[in-house]
Amino acid sequence: MKRGTPVAQRLRQFFQPVVGYLRLMIEPTTPLRVRIMLAAGLLYLLSPYDLLPDWFLGLGIVDDLAVVSLLGWLAGKMMADKKSDRHTT
Repeated sequence: MKRGTPVAQRLRQFFQPVVGYLRLMIEPTTPLRVRIMLAAGLLYLLSPYDLLPDWFLGLGIVDDLAVVSLLGWLAGKMMADKKSDRHTT
C-alpha cells in the first residue's frame, strides 16, 4: 500500500536524492572531494544564480536538475571507485 497523496509521493521522490546527498556528506568515510562535489550541487540547486534563469521557458529548472544529477552521478561513481579500490587491496 502506498503512503500519502500523489503529491506527497512525488515530493518524497524528488527530495529522496537530496536526503541521500546530505547523508553521504556527513558520513565520516566520504572523501573530501566527494563532499565538496555534493555541496556544490546542493548550493547550485539553492542558488539564485544559474546558467539559465528559472523563468526562461522552463529550461532553468531542467538546467538545475541536469547539473545536480551530473554532480550526484560523479560523486556516486567516485564512491564506487573508492569501494572497489578498497576491496582490491
